[in-house]
Amino acid sequence: MKISFIVRVMVVVAALGLVATAAAACGGNDTDDGIKIKGTETSNGGDDKKDDGGSSGGSTELTISMQDNFFEPKNVTVPVNKTVKITLPNKGTAIHNMHILSKATEGKDFAGKTIVNAGETDKMEVKFTKKGVVKFQCDYHVPDMVGTITVQ
Repeated sequence: MKISFIVRVMVVVAALGLVATAAAACGGNDTDDGIKIKGTETSNGGDDKKDDGGSSGGSTELTISMQDNFFEPKNVTVPVNKTVKITLPNKGTAIHNMHILSKATEGKDFAGKTIVNAGETDKMEVKFTKKGVVKFQCDYHVPDMVGTITVQ
């Protein structure tokens, strides 16, 4: 009788843990670490829009090419409190992705599509609300395929 009760409690606790994990994964994108992700989408091909460099208007557009095995450019500067539309074409032959490492020790990283095949393009909109330097990487090609985003 006691074992049956314990098993039921363990099942309920495990189910609650799964629900909490799913809610966190599907929850809003606002965080307290200075980054807000508005969303990601994937398409074939892509345009090569460049950073407009200005601080006026609603957003900055930026293209970071994923190649074998490097980002081009690998270091970029963006304005604080402005939406940055990042286009991520995979111009290489291998799979790639972009993973923004923000407060990685606290588990608050952000990523676009997990796998971007050769010839595909991933897109994301990010708003950096705190100044500083944020690292990014391709999860498949560390330590070669890394870069930084300087938020000013």
